[in-house]
Amino acid sequence: MQNLTTNFRFKKYGDVFYQMPEAGQYLSASAITLKMKTFDRVFYSSSDIYITNEEGISILFVSLDMVHFDQFIVHRVVKINPDVYFNIVPVSDPSDIIMYYQESDLKQMPLPEPMEFRPIVPHLEVQEILQAVFYVRKGNYHGRGHIDNFYEMIYVDQGTMQAIVDDHEYTLNQYDALIIDPGQKHVVYTSPECSCSYLAIDFNMKNTFESITMPHYFHTDKHIHQILSHFMNALEINTIFNDELAIVFLKEALLMLYQNGKSGRVDPMQEHFESTLLNEIIVYIHNNLFSPISVEDLCVHFSISRSTIQNLFRSQLDMTPKQYISELKLSEAQKLILQHKYTISEISDQLGFTSIHYFSRKFKERFDMSPTEFAKKGTE
Repeated sequence: MQNLTTNFRFKKYGDVFYQMPEAGQYLSASAITLKMKTFDRVFYSSSDIYITNEEGISILFVSLDMVHFDQFIVHRVVKINPDVYFNIVPVSDPSDIIMYYQESDLKQMPLPEPMEFRPIVPHLEVQEILQAVFYVRKGNYHGRGHIDNFYEMIYVDQGTMQAIVDDHEYTLNQYDALIIDPGQKHVVYTSPECSCSYLAIDFNMKNTFESITMPHYFHTDKHIHQILSHFMNALEINTIFNDELAIVFLKEALLMLYQNGKSGRVDPMQEHFESTLLNEIIVYIHNNLFSPISVEDLCVHFSISRSTIQNLFRSQLDMTPKQYISELKLSEAQKLILQHKYTISEISDQLGFTSIHYFSRKFKERFDMSPTEFAKKGTE
């Protein structure tokens, strides 16, 4: 799944706001129409840069070392921290952004190798289903060896069967699958003591995966069985919509097999829900950093239970929401102290701490020195 800039993983590169902060309103602004999906240089600045997506969909490439890049769909008002390398490319056409920056601070750096945004496009196309037949074979069955000019998938539903493909012998048990490429000589048979029932699907396919050697033998689980059951059900009703569904189910089964042989993932919808919810909570915390924020406030605002938010932060960030808020406020306190614009008491009040004594105690627990000691060290 593509991440938005509101994803918590973006926090090491910058921040996200619902509205343009006051600091960004006084910067130079450039409206840019993005056209190229490749780039050979990156931008960086010694001051904050703000980006808004005005039309279409744009993707932001960001890096701390010009070697490892992360990608995020530009969402809301995005702030890029100083000394972060970045570039932006269009996903849709058109794609327009506005970049707010300090002209004297913005610089460019060439990349050793050009980078390219890879759009999500199909690489495997099931062009035609020739036949799908369910066979039941008794023991001591022996088929006729032959070569076809199309693909064939063999999926064992019950029992055990043997297959020889180009002199490679396979034993297929329940839920095992075999894909035979065009031009491969093959034969299937059963031993005298074993019977077998299996599904054979003949089809034409266009495969444009590059530099990937596709496996042929798979030991799967019931998930593939369910997909192929949907495939057979779709073929039972002869309509153009069901034919299309059958192609979709067959493609899903093939991709699952080629990727890892089986589906052992947790529920992806639950993963997306948790990730998106966490992102929204973190953005809310960042935008309300200078207000008192409690876990109860978050539960009420997002209509979730305390146990839900606790489990979410522990599983994703390995900390409680209270720890996350405290860490964020104390990090911001460091920045404010180093600016030498406010007293320690004023900083404590701005960040919503209940008292200066509580603020000083939490600061010392976190950084092993008091706010006053930190301020003195910053002037040395």
